[in-house]
Amino acid sequence: MNTPSSSSQPQQVAVLGMGAMGSRMANSLIAAGYSVTVWNIEAAACLPLVKLGARHAMTPAEAVTHAEFVITMVWDDAASADVWLNPQTGALPSMRAGSIALECATLTLGHEKKLAEACATRGIEFVSAPMSGSLPEADNRTLIFTVGASDAAMVRIQPLLLAMGSKINHAGGPLDGISEKLMINGKLGIEYIAAAEMVALMKVGNMDVERRLAIKATTAPFAPRGLREARFMIDGDYTVRVKVNQMIKDLSYEIDQFESHGVPCPLHRAARSAFEWAHDKGHGEEDSTILAKLYEEEARQHGGVK
Repeated sequence: MNTPSSSSQPQQVAVLGMGAMGSRMANSLIAAGYSVTVWNIEAAACLPLVKLGARHAMTPAEAVTHAEFVITMVWDDAASADVWLNPQTGALPSMRAGSIALECATLTLGHEKKLAEACATRGIEFVSAPMSGSLPEADNRTLIFTVGASDAAMVRIQPLLLAMGSKINHAGGPLDGISEKLMINGKLGIEYIAAAEMVALMKVGNMDVERRLAIKATTAPFAPRGLREARFMIDGDYTVRVKVNQMIKDLSYEIDQFESHGVPCPLHRAARSAFEWAHDKGHGEEDSTILAKLYEEEARQHGGVK
């Protein structure tokens, strides 16, 4: 396998999108010894990475000129399309044949199919590599990547991904990564709502919250991640990790996948409606754990206290 130090020159990577996750991923790659070029629509977001040794590019096209790997981490399909496909500034027209395009954002299956087709016409390998985890995992380099890629591409990208995360799950071909990640995030959204309802009930019902949570931890339905979110809700820790608006987006994308196969998804629709309710109350940019507080306030406002 290639590593940043396996030749006289470090491997070159372009990271496009310096939001909360993209900037942390770029930081990890710099620390691992890669030669990193960064781009962001607001150039100021690149400055902390430049101080760490990254090169700043003015456009995605400029950023990818010499890159073997190109990683994007942007908000949605529209942003991704502009970064990759814009005829004047987009990355794909300027990438070298044989390089690898890694889409790490959670996007729609239809959009990633278009990206894969556009890459194929240029001799570029497309990899869907969305990750599970939020800011603490990005800081600790313990992200989990769910990857759709050819076997040959997997060999090349493994050291790169392990510089940013702790585990790689190979889901199958190029589109299988995003397909699986949408299912994972859909389940996450449902678990957020279930935990929020449960925590609000325990608080409003004057239950022994610690005892009840300890009991739940011994039972099969309560996975560690769900218990962690419940702990945040109980403690009133609403530090932004996964925004309400992000869950609305991801659930909408997953519902699209269900609909494309004609599979009913009432739980996913109900979860999206709950997040939309929080958004309509002005909490779209807050962490998803805020749902527990909103449910508790709603109950107390309507006299639901024993």
